[in-house]
Amino acid sequence: MSRLRFFLSLLAGHWATYLTGSMMLAATLWMSLAIPRLLQKAIDLLGRSPAPQGEDFAELIGWILGFAVIIMVTRTFSRMMFFTPGRRVEFALKNRLLKHLSLLGTDYFSANPTGSIISRVNNDINGIRMTMGFGLLALANSLATLSLAPYYMYVISPRLTLYSLVPVAVGVGVLLIGVTRMRSHQFRQMESLQELSDFVVESYNGIDAVKSHQAFSWVENRFDRHNGDVMESQVKIFQMRALFMPVLNNMVNALKVMLVLVGGLMVVRGEISPGNFLAYLLYLSMMLPPLMGLTFLLFVLQRGLTAADSILSILNTPPAYGPGAPQAEEALRGSIRQGIQVNHLTFAYPSRPDKPVLNDVSLNLSPGEIVGVFGPVGSGKTTLVNLLNRYLDPPPGTITMEGQPLQSISVGLWRAKVVTVTQDPFLFSDTVRENIQFGAGGEPVAEEVMQAAVRAAQLEADLARFPQGLETQVGEKGISLSGGQKQRIALARAMMRPCELLMLDDPLSAVDHETERKLISTIYGFQHSRALLIVSHRVSVLERANRILVLEDGRVTAQGTHQALIAQEGAYRQAWRLQSEQHPPGGTSIAEGAHGSHS
Repeated sequence: MSRLRFFLSLLAGHWATYLTGSMMLAATLWMSLAIPRLLQKAIDLLGRSPAPQGEDFAELIGWILGFAVIIMVTRTFSRMMFFTPGRRVEFALKNRLLKHLSLLGTDYFSANPTGSIISRVNNDINGIRMTMGFGLLALANSLATLSLAPYYMYVISPRLTLYSLVPVAVGVGVLLIGVTRMRSHQFRQMESLQELSDFVVESYNGIDAVKSHQAFSWVENRFDRHNGDVMESQVKIFQMRALFMPVLNNMVNALKVMLVLVGGLMVVRGEISPGNFLAYLLYLSMMLPPLMGLTFLLFVLQRGLTAADSILSILNTPPAYGPGAPQAEEALRGSIRQGIQVNHLTFAYPSRPDKPVLNDVSLNLSPGEIVGVFGPVGSGKTTLVNLLNRYLDPPPGTITMEGQPLQSISVGLWRAKVVTVTQDPFLFSDTVRENIQFGAGGEPVAEEVMQAAVRAAQLEADLARFPQGLETQVGEKGISLSGGQKQRIALARAMMRPCELLMLDDPLSAVDHETERKLISTIYGFQHSRALLIVSHRVSVLERANRILVLEDGRVTAQGTHQALIAQEGAYRQAWRLQSEQHPPGGTSIAEGAHGSHS
């Protein structure tokens, strides 16, 4: 989308409001231009001999006062009609950006840091709002005033008008030169703001690392450098404005001197009446504010154009997820019967295409089945989960649901049927209740359902210690909670809405073994999903699964039940022995007992 089409699309939904505002502005300008003519008649009427009748003079003054009162009303309404669409455009554009960003893939967010996106959403959209509101109002007012006022000035005195236009033309020409130079500084300012915003977000997210390493001086130095870049670019912009503002001031002073010399002599010689000269001065005074505001107006418009380029760089990025095919969408309207199939899946990240993370992985997830995935760190477990929940996009045809390829199913429908609980869950800066209720998709949740989820996630004891129970604020990203509490809140959240497949990516990595024992019973008795995929490096979490896949270096090296896997040599049996020795039930090593029985 080009900048022109972009701005036209923003204007399209508010044309009636802008049209009303333009009519109000036109009425304001017409009356403003009529007042000098009425004053000219009133003054010339006073200079006549014999003396004019009082009724004629009073009528002219009445019209002037009436127009002045009406101008206050029409000017107020014209501003409202222009400024209101700017705010509405800002609201709609932020929603549009959020929706579009949610459809972009991980590649985009890898190349565009969070702070940069936040800066665009805030600063750049503000620039567009200013352009759509004040910018369009000032542009329409300036164009109308600077075209009509000189016309009436020319009607009064062509020669005086020609003299007046010489300094005006010089000032406008210099301003146009300044605007072209200002554009590069505005681009640099936007880039500096994005870099500063990104650094602030990263520093805040990594505050624990900064504290532990006492790296405050490093953060302060980096912040000073980024902040200095913002200041330098801003100073250069204001230097440009400061350089060209005197040009306009000198132009205005030149006009005043010219009027005193030329216009005064014309009045003395009788070439122009005092009333016409006063009307000419009033028309000139109407021209001065738009001329003086040209630097700021051009700055606003230029900023809006620059901001549009920045916003369009997001909107013009093709979505990673397209709309679903009607046939596939219809096939998935009800509950799944065949399940989810992974067929010879090989996947490599775009940054390292020659290093596949998963190699020829095949997996079937049937309704009513609980499948476990075991593997050491770096074996590809989380990558498999992210491919199944469409956080990553797999090769075409490698993942299907009900026989329908993943790419033919809309991302909204797919994620409504597949719910994921990660090992590092995200919590909003809100209450515990709101974070759990988020899993219901914004729908109200009955209190008994909430309490059942709290009990199932083993949160009752924690809530009893919280100052306000379910209404306790968890802080930014759940900063006031432990890792285990975050994971259990995420588990409770997953219980808010039925789904076809629930995937638990190492959900008990941060809980103690007593809580783990209780949660395992909850997980395996889970009634909200028709199929369950559990990913963990803890054998105790997987031993009750119907089937377990062992991943090593991205390949499935073994699969079977818990008993079958511990009966054969391999990574699973080694982990079972090691973990059993570390946490033997009743103080006796399970591995030792098994070893004795085998011997």
